[in-house]
Amino acid sequence: MKEIYTLSNIDGITKIKFAENPSYDLVKTIIDELAEKDLYMRRLWDLREINFDWSSDMLRDIAEYGKNKFLKPNKAAFVVDTDLAFGEMRMFMVYREEEDKTYPNVFRIYNKAIEYLNT
Repeated sequence: MKEIYTLSNIDGITKIKFAENPSYDLVKTIIDELAEKDLYMRRLWDLREINFDWSSDMLRDIAEYGKNKFLKPNKAAFVVDTDLAFGEMRMFMVYREEEDKTYPNVFRIYNKAIEYLNT
């Protein structure tokens, strides 16, 4: 059976990679795990292998959920392949950004996302 996602931590970057579209509840579960294990300071959400498509309500709700879990200053990078996913993640960034606390960004190139997380 193919895993829906993998979670790894390499050089202080927590990488979440999806093999299929995640449900809202699965993303909440992952956020809970990252918060509980304090693995959220530098996160790379790899969405390149899926057809990511969430409603604006879902994006807003998951952004609010993360705000209540990730309490220390942190960075998140999202790597996407499609125009739709890029636009959705830009919308998510508006919901998620918190001055002096959370710094999300979206990328089409994996190495650029790593560079961002390492600065």
